[in-house]
Amino acid sequence: MPDFSPSSNCGTARNLLLGAILGCCLPLTLLPVARAADDYAVGDDVEVYFLGEWRPAVVLATNKRGEVQAEYEFGASSQRRVFKPNEVRYEWESGAIARGRIWSDTTGSFRQKAALLSINEDDSVTIRKPDLTELKIPLKSLSAGDQKYVRTIKKEAGPKAVAGPQPAPLEEFEGAFGSFSVSFSGSASDQTALSPDPVPAYLKLKQGGTGFPTEDFFDKLGAVLPLGGPDSWVLAAIENGTPGGALPSRILWVSLAKQKVEGKQLLPPGEVILDYHPPTRRLLTFNTVEAEGAGSWGKATLSLWESSPTDKDQPAKPIIRWNADPGEHRWHDPWARIIDGNVVVQRMKKQEYVGWDTSAKKAIYKIPQESFFAPAAVLSGGRKYLFLPEDKGVRVFDAATGKLVSNFPAKNGASGVATSEDGQRLAVLEDYELAIWDLTNPQSGPERYQAQAIGTPFTADLAWIGNERIMADKGAFGQVLFSLKSKIALWNYHFDHSAVRESGGRRLREVIDGHLVYAASIRDGRQSGLAVGAVKLPGPKVDEIEAATDPESLLIMKAGSEVKLDVRTGTNDAKVRAALEAEVAKNGWVLSDSASAVLIAEMKQGESQTVTYSSTGFGGGGQQSATITPFISSLQLKIGDTIAWSSGTSTGAPPFVRLEQGQSLQGEVSKWQKPDPDFYGRVDIPDRIMDPKKKDGLGTTDVTTRGLIPK
Repeated sequence: MPDFSPSSNCGTARNLLLGAILGCCLPLTLLPVARAADDYAVGDDVEVYFLGEWRPAVVLATNKRGEVQAEYEFGASSQRRVFKPNEVRYEWESGAIARGRIWSDTTGSFRQKAALLSINEDDSVTIRKPDLTELKIPLKSLSAGDQKYVRTIKKEAGPKAVAGPQPAPLEEFEGAFGSFSVSFSGSASDQTALSPDPVPAYLKLKQGGTGFPTEDFFDKLGAVLPLGGPDSWVLAAIENGTPGGALPSRILWVSLAKQKVEGKQLLPPGEVILDYHPPTRRLLTFNTVEAEGAGSWGKATLSLWESSPTDKDQPAKPIIRWNADPGEHRWHDPWARIIDGNVVVQRMKKQEYVGWDTSAKKAIYKIPQESFFAPAAVLSGGRKYLFLPEDKGVRVFDAATGKLVSNFPAKNGASGVATSEDGQRLAVLEDYELAIWDLTNPQSGPERYQAQAIGTPFTADLAWIGNERIMADKGAFGQVLFSLKSKIALWNYHFDHSAVRESGGRRLREVIDGHLVYAASIRDGRQSGLAVGAVKLPGPKVDEIEAATDPESLLIMKAGSEVKLDVRTGTNDAKVRAALEAEVAKNGWVLSDSASAVLIAEMKQGESQTVTYSSTGFGGGGQQSATITPFISSLQLKIGDTIAWSSGTSTGAPPFVRLEQGQSLQGEVSKWQKPDPDFYGRVDIPDRIMDPKKKDGLGTTDVTTRGLIPK
């Protein structure tokens, strides 16, 4: 298994990580050595450092120790105080990363007093003169002493010292926020065959990992994007959230083949990396800008950059930046993908996707997502199709045009989707059932699998491992590998304390080419760093244990199994029993009063609750309350005291009530509170149910900085 060792071009882990910690303690402006008292004259306009910030002041007096008495404004009144030398600076030094000094060139003909404003990615520096004019000078043109001084500042201050590139000017695209929607072709029931759109051949990875030191206490990994190629590239996005002044975001180009960081590029502070498109060398980022009425989150913007691992330490080139904010309370988790280097698809709201043509500078389609929980859309391997999971199925669009090209129904709604890497199959998680479609022949219908261990009615992230296994991400609970061949949850993967959770960024766990790519942290006492790596799935023991396991031996209910009915539904007993007997017969089970497996049906009323409604319309603004007492219908299969399977339904308060004259709120709400014996005729009980002790998998593997370690 690979070790996430420090990058070989960065020296030893201990020294570098210690240097990273020391570096994070430097303030944004480096403190100077003591300067002579006569540097300042009475009446000079200066800035003084008081209570954590620099404030305008006027010099009143100085002494031989370099101390300065100054007058400044604080609390709406003038204050006087004596400041130490490192707490005073000239106005023209404001915001500089180093104090004023005499700069000279290689010939000695140029000499200028100035403060160092920035060290630029193009091997130049920007300095500011006392008259507030600024000069940009190539580093190679400066004297040897100045070049050494700049290298020292850069080493000590890290990302604080180097200025990233400026973003492109903010633009408004045509039709960005109008009320148009895409013109769909085809009916909602069409399951049209799709041509395979596989993962590109270049997206191949090698098992390995690389660690690197943090440059600031507030550095974090925001995304880890597998790119492949001969060097097995991974893009590691470093984001920074220093309070009061974030440092530049950074791109680290990591080669898993060489197990080292091969290059670094800077981006403006706050820039969040969302996607990268290797064929066009395009990088997609998200940021916010302050705008009136945009709220505390600011106005959302998207930017395209040109960037590549072969550019080494050259600056990322800004291409275009545009307003991507609908002017409403937006979905706070940014999601957008590059389709072909020109078209970008963005989740603008929680339930709306927008296609942007960045060349034509306009929105070309909008797609409303018909889903309450709104699972994220998924692109096919080659980015040709956009799969949108919804409450009634999965709609498929041409990602470049927004044209509807196919639709796959889901009887229980789609919680998550994934396309196989060869582009031929689609996995759809429908609540607690997994449907597998042949995209090239959808008329044949899906293969269906009971998938309690990976199921959810909410949202799920799925990925294919080969052609017979599906990985489901369970968030804080790790990941579960489901085997289509054995029809069981095969294995569990738990991330140890070093792994960075998805909640810390956006794309910190990706499955591609049979590898799990993930982010981790390194900590040794007071020293810390970050790491990225890829491990080959499924890891040790999994194949051997699946081959040696008879899936039938894991079932507690199957065709021929005996079951006893226990019906507790009062006056509805006969109706409910008849419905359950029909379901038992359909499953091939056998009714027996002596069976250890008991199917328990129960109907009862829950506790009373009060629900409050706000009036709307003419004269609205008032509130009324009503009492509800829900009717609960439950169904459980129990083996002894253990619940092997369960389902149920309950009445509740209507989402809204329309009252006509003479109607009462309580009367209308009460109409919703009635028993539902028909639930037992609608429910679909799985014909094969696993032993509860084994339904969550045959084993567990820890995902660590040392690789995959099976328990």
